[in-house]
Amino acid sequence: MKILFLSNVFPNSQHPGKGTFNAAMLQSLGELHQTHVISPVAWVDECSSRVSQRTRLDPDWLPFEAANGMRVEYPRFYYPPKMLHQHYGQFLYWSIRPTLNRAIARFQPDVILSYWLHPDGEVAVRAAREHGIPAVVMTGGSDVLLLTRNRHRRRAIQSVLQQSDAVITVSQDIEAAVKKLQIHPEKIHTVYRGVDRSRFCPGDQRAARERLGLDPDRKVIISVGRLEPVKGHTVLLEACKKISKQGPPFTCYVLGNGSLHSRLSQKVTEYGLDKYFQLQGSQPQSRLADWYRAADVVALPSLSEGVPNVLLEAISCGSRFVASRVGGIPEIADPLQDRLVTSNNPQLLADALSGMLAVPAIPEQRVFEPLTWQESAVQLSQILSDCSTRYSAGLTEQQKSRSSYRRKNRKLRQPV
Repeated sequence: MKILFLSNVFPNSQHPGKGTFNAAMLQSLGELHQTHVISPVAWVDECSSRVSQRTRLDPDWLPFEAANGMRVEYPRFYYPPKMLHQHYGQFLYWSIRPTLNRAIARFQPDVILSYWLHPDGEVAVRAAREHGIPAVVMTGGSDVLLLTRNRHRRRAIQSVLQQSDAVITVSQDIEAAVKKLQIHPEKIHTVYRGVDRSRFCPGDQRAARERLGLDPDRKVIISVGRLEPVKGHTVLLEACKKISKQGPPFTCYVLGNGSLHSRLSQKVTEYGLDKYFQLQGSQPQSRLADWYRAADVVALPSLSEGVPNVLLEAISCGSRFVASRVGGIPEIADPLQDRLVTSNNPQLLADALSGMLAVPAIPEQRVFEPLTWQESAVQLSQILSDCSTRYSAGLTEQQKSRSSYRRKNRKLRQPV
């Protein structure tokens, strides 16, 4: 089977940490099928990176060693920033149509798989209909949970879900949210994301702290995620301020970059929490496992989530967590190991973190064990294969002929 993957949520040379979960998913799918990736890069992001990092987008960059000759293309996405959001699907289609048509003509995919419902999913569904192939869309949470609060984007997302041939969600909670948009339950499938269990696995805490240069005797809180409002880092900072006045000596290490970096830095200085709250920036995957192992507790105070890779990785490393009771997090939390709190409540978060720091971890078998990426890819592969088979079976002979002619004709018209 040939799979064409379309999503802006994918690593590129300027943002290698973006959408690493999709890269891992595609790498595992690439071991089973031929795959081709089209990852649009917003022109504003590219310009920002040129100014701040003085780097240009490398069109030949890959986030991993490609299997089965997989290619990744990074077409530029033009749109008016912060306005006309409901029309972003049309802007994306105009921007990447030449790249998309060439890829479909040459690669001849059996299915288009897209991540992020709008605008990516809208373009995937439109291209699939034009070329006579099925479209499967994936949602990780924020697109269906947050973007739908805007009535125009809600309408666009609902249309994408209705027109797609199958919908894949990463948690039962998101599946329920999709059903509320009047999508037929039979075409919705939940597949949990995987984890690289060879990298994210239990290890000695003291040895991990030594490798990271951390105080072996100080309590450690780890928080991993983009420094954006939805991740709740301002709530975490307020909670740490409360703990610092009454709890044991600790340091909360925040791993990630984002728009709130300057604001958080200023608040840390203002509160005098330099020893208690430290921004470490994004960390490579090769070091991230040690951060989980070094932690006494992992904190994720998000306002909205699907099933966060951060917590799947933390669980795989043997770490406990305190997290907001949102999205699919309750599906993976262990009642004997982890604590869930109401989101956007610094006092409750502080109480939960203090309680975890005061009690040593007791190794026990968890009720939820993350899948490997290979196991997740097998489930995805079956859904995509079934979708392609049903789609082909549903076409009349005349439709099949027209679809085949359209695809071959487009291929013949493409420049060599």
